[in-house]
Amino acid sequence: MEAIGLYQFHRPDPAVPYAESVGTLAELLDEGKIRMAGVSNADPEQIEQANAILGGRLVSVQNQYSPAFRSSEAELELCTELGIAFLPWSPLGGIAQAGDLGSRFAPFAQVARDRGVSPQRVCLAWMLAKSPMVVPIPGASRPETITDSAAAPELTLTADELATLD
Repeated sequence: MEAIGLYQFHRPDPAVPYAESVGTLAELLDEGKIRMAGVSNADPEQIEQANAILGGRLVSVQNQYSPAFRSSEAELELCTELGIAFLPWSPLGGIAQAGDLGSRFAPFAQVARDRGVSPQRVCLAWMLAKSPMVVPIPGASRPETITDSAAAPELTLTADELATLD
């Protein structure tokens, strides 16, 4: 392997200044050891700082985002403004809760029933409708779940449905 395609800086070490860690990513980019750099678990200030240190070469931000955890809205909006991919982790709430999505979030169940699809597909379509920069990466343990998730981009939700889900 000549270079790592995408190096996703996962979790900042509180003992190391953030700028120093991201500076190492810049060095790896400059040396050609990585082709692209991303950060995870970053707040808006850290995203802006990382993008500046990387000279505008930040390509992705991976933060938790799901119907149960929506506090990354500001990060999602900033990524959209900057043209940076936003990768929600645990977009369905995690493997232990993905199957319960419809029972835990009634609006997702209702839209799913109305459309004749799974609440999981509705959830992923809802995320995709948030921004063209959203790239959810759901986990799956069964082939049918993979197929269902892959069909989410084909489900276009109406403005009323999106308002219900928001």
